[in-house]
Amino acid sequence: MLVGMISDVHSNLTALRAVLSEMGRLGVSCVLGAGDLVGYYTFPDEVLELLAARGVRSIAGNHDRAVATGDFSRLNEVAAVAARWTAARIAPASRAFLERLPRRHRLEVDGRRVLLVHGSPRDDDEYVYPLGPDAWPFGELDVEVLVMGHTHVQWEGIFGDLLVVNPGSVGQPRDSDPRAAFATLDTRGLGIRLHRVDYDRAKTASAVAACGLPARLSERLHDGS
Repeated sequence: MLVGMISDVHSNLTALRAVLSEMGRLGVSCVLGAGDLVGYYTFPDEVLELLAARGVRSIAGNHDRAVATGDFSRLNEVAAVAARWTAARIAPASRAFLERLPRRHRLEVDGRRVLLVHGSPRDDDEYVYPLGPDAWPFGELDVEVLVMGHTHVQWEGIFGDLLVVNPGSVGQPRDSDPRAAFATLDTRGLGIRLHRVDYDRAKTASAVAACGLPARLSERLHDGS
């Protein structure tokens, strides 16, 4: 089975559509999400509706929790502005959707044991950047695949018998490549592939300007930083 993995969509509907379209072309059977479905960009209801329609199994990220609870205290200034904008406008059904998301999820996919976290296995808000093969700090997890998000940086690694992947950000990459990021897992051989797909970033950026959100959100779409 080919499994799609996404993270950090951040209400970027155009990027999400491009990723799901490419996954369809590749023959992806199911999609797992590592959180931050909303925040930053301007189509939260549409993104959540599309993810629900596609049966994406996701956890909550820090932006999702902030929007659902109204607690923006742990977000930086730009993130908090966007999260408040989102919280003030999302539909009741969207808020309920976010409230139901678990912080982490351990599941079995085609016989493979998978753990979804947003930050790290020990802290939902910890940033984990690419690690060397001898630098694994989180101990035994009793799963075969760990999927993380939060950093917006795409990477994979093997640590003993554990396959670790951050699929990167669909909606706001920060690894100098502005194309939407995702990953696929072949459950037969536990093979990971990292993918990028281009999309109409100007469309997302124009919506940011039209809604009066910070210009930095548009800039990041184009420079991947």
